[in-house]
Amino acid sequence: MAESLKDLYTKYIFQCIERIFEGNDGSEELLPPLQFITPRTNLNLVTQLCTLIDSMLKDEDQQDEFEQLEFFYIFCITWSLGGALVESDREKFSEFLRNTSQLILPSSSLYDNYFNINGNKFMRWEEKVPAYEMPHDRKFGSILVPTVDTVRYAWLINQVMLLKRPALFCGESGTAKTVTVNSCFKQMDQDKNIFLNINFSSRTTSFDFQ
Repeated sequence: MAESLKDLYTKYIFQCIERIFEGNDGSEELLPPLQFITPRTNLNLVTQLCTLIDSMLKDEDQQDEFEQLEFFYIFCITWSLGGALVESDREKFSEFLRNTSQLILPSSSLYDNYFNINGNKFMRWEEKVPAYEMPHDRKFGSILVPTVDTVRYAWLINQVMLLKRPALFCGESGTAKTVTVNSCFKQMDQDKNIFLNINFSSRTTSFDFQ
């Protein structure tokens, strides 16, 4: 597996970094660089890739039995190198990965698909959305109706928390970031974790926070 991961790194990472930061997709035409929601560095992208791989490959026996390693690697690239891309550039990156791989991948965007390690195959994120049951003992404002977005972003947050790594959850206003994060926290063991909420407004300065 170690040798295979090195080969996959050589096949994908340098090309992806060039496409994202320089607009170089391997053709003679130079394209505009892809845009992030928040600034990132190439080292940060690779670090995030390693973190996501580590969070999903925890069992050594599972590593020996892994069959579709390249599909798994493409999924991790999608949500590490391409995880913080703005919505309009995600499809460009998805197509670039598809063309670079030369594999038969899901026809829909790679962002719409989850790689199931146990089944060694891609599946739609929609299949992971649980059936909604209306709670009768909750305030209306605290109810979270699961959607594809809340399910996949909660999954990513939980993967980071498995390794006890810090995370910055970014997105446009009104995209349920706070509700999603709080929902993840509520699922954690309350006897082992303490939660500190600090509210910011548009007028909060870095000096106020410090």
